[in-house]
Amino acid sequence: MMHSMMMRAESIARAGQRRKLHQVAEQLRNVLNGASVEVEEARVLVRGRGMVKRWLIDPSLRFLSGGLK
Repeated sequence: MMHSMMMRAESIARAGQRRKLHQVAEQLRNVLNGASVEVEEARVLVRGRGMVKRWLIDPSLRFLSGGLK
């Protein structure tokens, strides 16, 4: 019984993580024009010309409009 409860809890946590990753990706798509934003496993990948420089300059990219909720 405990094993099935742990498996269910892990499944719920993974679903929440996926939902949050997709929210972060959507926020980045709204901020970035012309960049490729993809969700892979447990990370959000952003590709595009000059993205590193823009990430270093623009705090809204690092903190996504006040942080994750």
